[in-house]
Amino acid sequence: MPAIAEQEWLKGFLDFFFPPLCLGCGKYYEDEDSICEACFQKIEEFAHPLCLNCDSIVPGQSQCPICLKDSALLYVYADYRPPLKEIVINFKFRGITSPAKTFARLLASKFEKQFADLNAQAIVPIPLHAARKNQRGYNQAELLARELASLTNMEIADNILYRHKRRRPQARLKLEKRKDNVAGVFTAVKGEKEIKRVLLVDDVVTTGATVLEAKKCLEQNGYTVVGIVAIAHGLL
Repeated sequence: MPAIAEQEWLKGFLDFFFPPLCLGCGKYYEDEDSICEACFQKIEEFAHPLCLNCDSIVPGQSQCPICLKDSALLYVYADYRPPLKEIVINFKFRGITSPAKTFARLLASKFEKQFADLNAQAIVPIPLHAARKNQRGYNQAELLARELASLTNMEIADNILYRHKRRRPQARLKLEKRKDNVAGVFTAVKGEKEIKRVLLVDDVVTTGATVLEAKKCLEQNGYTVVGIVAIAHGLL
């Protein structure tokens, strides 16, 4: 059998038993993004960055005018509601990694000017505890960060921030318990001369407890966190 015909036969065989489905609605959809147009249209995008400290919308600035030096600007694609919520769950827990490339592309395009103005030298993914990463097989924030780094010509720095304490998953806790749950879970290597200004990357930011704890840890060790990037934000 010719190679092309063999590839087409194999694709047809796999599609029959494992049909390509939209990650948002579960309907048949054959595209490398695995997200149908109907679902994309339902996603509620954020027009501007948000400050996690005061919940202000911050258009056209790299610092919150209210929080100033305490700014924690979140550059996020969209609201954490269906169908985006289902897409992220597939990415985070079900071994489907295509959203890393899809949303890195969308974030890089959406915030191209802002990312350039931030002058970040490296992108730092929010780490998983080693046991959880081994159990899952990958860190979804790291996959997103790698794709984003390649699109923005920034360095990926996945060796300066570590999660050395394993705690209960944030999603299983009441909102008021989440800050205490992540207190002291991170450790960071001391800032190097080559890398000072960094972007933090996570898949979902809800209360902001995790990324703010990571930001505090990095800044205590000599880094400047110039922004936080995520696919989704919300409490649903």
